[in-house]
Amino acid sequence: MLGTQAVAADPDWLRYAAAFAPLLAAVIAGWIAWRTLAQRRQADRRDQWWKRTQWAIDLAMDRDFSRAVVGLVALKHLAASDLCTDEDYELLDKIGGAKIDALTLSGESARRAAPEPQLQDHKTVGPGAPQTAVPPGAAARATAIPVTLESRGERVLAASAGMARVLTEADRLASFVVWQRSRRRGMESGSTPNG
Repeated sequence: MLGTQAVAADPDWLRYAAAFAPLLAAVIAGWIAWRTLAQRRQADRRDQWWKRTQWAIDLAMDRDFSRAVVGLVALKHLAASDLCTDEDYELLDKIGGAKIDALTLSGESARRAAPEPQLQDHKTVGPGAPQTAVPPGAAARATAIPVTLESRGERVLAASAGMARVLTEADRLASFVVWQRSRRRGMESGSTPNG
């Protein structure tokens, strides 16, 4: 009872509280304003990241191999950003896989649709020049470039150097995205992905 009487008898603490109330309110308002600004800045950064990602996806899916390589390299760079979410990693992984599928399936269907060269009899075109026969599929094998897809653990044949480069970059994107996702999950759980 003496403690409450002492507080009631000494109203100085009310004056101190009243003096510090505006300061406390200003600190709280400042913190709220700073937090709002930080969230807005993060949202703006994320919006710009997504615009660049859309641009890179458009390039990556282009039929022109050189443009596709630029898009795939840009996507890999964008995947390294701290702005990339788990859903974005999943999307980028699917884009890399879709590009690989599109190229390998179109290459396979083109090989099936291409007419096989027929063996011809030896005829002379010029004076004494024999024409040699081309075995079926030899032309396709001569231009095929083997590409190892580490993300899938398989080896495919590319019909051109440009196609091989796009397949390599799409595979690098898919592998990098899987690595980034596992690394982030490891950091969130407090361990490293290697240990």
